[in-house]
Amino acid sequence: MEDLIVSVKAELSLYLKAWVSEASAEAAGDVEIVKRIDEVAGQVGLRVEKSRRLDQGDFACQMAPVCARAKTNPVKGAELIAKVVNAQIEAKAGGVADSCIAKATSAGPYLNVWLKRAKVFKQVVESVLEAGKKYGQSDVWEGKKVIVEHTSSNPNAPLHIGNLRNVMIGAHVAKLIEAVGADVKQKFYVNDLGAQIGLTAFGYHRVYNLIKPTMKIDHWIGSMYAIMNTLVELQKVEVDIAKLADACDEGPEAADDLRDKLLAAAEGAADKQKAIGEYIGIFRELRDRDGYQVLFTTIVKELRDEKDIKKGGALLNLAYERQEPWAIEIFRKMVIDCLSGVQETLETYNVKHDAFDFESELGWEGSNDKFLELMKGTSYFVPQTQCNEKGVPQGAYLNMQQFIVDQKLPQGKKGYMKPYPNLYVLRPDGSTLYTFRDIVYSFKKAFQSDLALNVIASEQDLAQQKVALAMYMMNPDLVGRQYHLNYEIVKLKTGKMSGRRGRYLLADDLYTQLKEEVRTKMAAKYTQRG
Repeated sequence: MEDLIVSVKAELSLYLKAWVSEASAEAAGDVEIVKRIDEVAGQVGLRVEKSRRLDQGDFACQMAPVCARAKTNPVKGAELIAKVVNAQIEAKAGGVADSCIAKATSAGPYLNVWLKRAKVFKQVVESVLEAGKKYGQSDVWEGKKVIVEHTSSNPNAPLHIGNLRNVMIGAHVAKLIEAVGADVKQKFYVNDLGAQIGLTAFGYHRVYNLIKPTMKIDHWIGSMYAIMNTLVELQKVEVDIAKLADACDEGPEAADDLRDKLLAAAEGAADKQKAIGEYIGIFRELRDRDGYQVLFTTIVKELRDEKDIKKGGALLNLAYERQEPWAIEIFRKMVIDCLSGVQETLETYNVKHDAFDFESELGWEGSNDKFLELMKGTSYFVPQTQCNEKGVPQGAYLNMQQFIVDQKLPQGKKGYMKPYPNLYVLRPDGSTLYTFRDIVYSFKKAFQSDLALNVIASEQDLAQQKVALAMYMMNPDLVGRQYHLNYEIVKLKTGKMSGRRGRYLLADDLYTQLKEEVRTKMAAKYTQRG
C-alpha cells in the first residue's frame, strides 16, 4: 500500500509539472496555482489515504493543508488539479510510462484518484512473487522477545473444535508477530494437576496393561475420562457400580428396574433423583457406544468394587504434586501419551510448539514457594483460616478491591467491576489453587519475554484480569507485559460438547471431513469441465 501511494504521488507531480511546462499564456493564472500547489506538496507532502467510499475513488487526497500554504481555495484547487490530471491522462502526456492512475475527480476540498485496477493487481502479484517468503515481513519488532501461549488443552482428552479455534488464533498470531522481526516462542501450558487429571491417570494405570488402545491414544484417554467421571458421579449419589453393571448385562428391563428402584428410594431429594437418572443414562450410553465396549467393560470390571474412586484419583494427584516417584511414573505416562496424540493432530494443521511447560514443575522447581513468600509480604494478602467470621474454613486470598482503591484505578462502567471480587490463591489446608499457579506461570513468562500473549476464551476474561492485577500488585514494572487475547467459545447449532461425557466434535474428524469435502468439490469441478 505504501509503495502504491508513493507511485500515485509521483505520477500526480509529473502530470502537474508537464502541464505547467506545456500550458498556454492564456492559462497563466491557473499555471501559477498549479505550480505553487506542486511545490508545496513536494515540500510538506500530500496526504493520500485509502478512500472510505470506493464509489468515490480508490484514494482520497486532502488538498486543504497544501492549498492553505499555496494560498489557494482548497475547493477550487482540487477542481483545478483534477482537471489538469485528466487532461494529461487523455493526452497521454506528462512522461508517465504505464500510468496506474485512471482518472481524478474532486469533491469539495478532496482530490479523488481512481486507479487502473488491472494494472495495480498485476503490480501487486509481481511484487508478492518477487518477495517470496519475505513478502509482508519487516524488522519493526526486531530484538523483542514474545511468548504466545496457546492450545494448552487438558492432557486427558483429544483436541476438539473448541480447542482448534484457540490453536488457529495462537499459531497465526505467532507467525504474524514473527514476520515483523520478533523472536517468538509458542508455548503449551500443560495443566497436569487437578482432580480430573488425577482421576484419568488413576483409571489409565489400572487398565493400561490389561488391554490395548482401540483408537488413537488421545481419543482413548478422553474416552477413559468420560467413563471414570461417570463412575464418580454415580458413587456421589450412592449408586452401586457393580449392581448397575450386572443389571445392564442382564438387559434393558433389568437396568430400567434398578434405576426406578433407586429413584424411588431417593424420593424427596430432587437433585439426587436428577443425578441418578442422568448418570445411569450416561453409563448405559457409554457402555453401548461404538469403540467404547472393550475399554468400558475393562474399567468397570477393575473398579466395580472400588469404594471411593474419586478418593483414589485425589490421592494419586496429591502424591504426584508431592513429587513421589511412583506417582510421577503413572501420571507422566498418561499425560505424555495423550500429548503425543495431540501433537499428531497439531501436525496435521501444521502447528508446532517450541516448548511444553508443565504446571507441576512450578512447584517442583520451587517457583510456587518463592512466589508465595513474595505474595505474603503484601498488605493485601489475607491468610487461610479454619474458622472465618462465619464459622467456616476459608482459603487465603488477595484483597483486590482494596488494591484497586489504593491505586486509584477506575471502577464502574469505564473501569473494573465494583466491588471487585477477592482473588483466592490457597485452599483452607494451604494447598495452592490453579489461579495461584496461573499467576506464577505468568510471572515466569513475563521475565522471559517483552510481551506474553495468552490465547484464552472470553469466558476467562475475569480470571485473566485478576492475574494481570496480581502482577501489577507484585511488580508494577510488569504492567503491560501480558495481554489476554480472547475469543468467543465455539457453539454448535445442535447439542453441547462435554469432555465429561465424551461428546465433542474432534479436530481430527473435522480435518478428515474437510479433506473429503474438498476432494468431492474438486472432483465435481473436473467432471463439469470434462
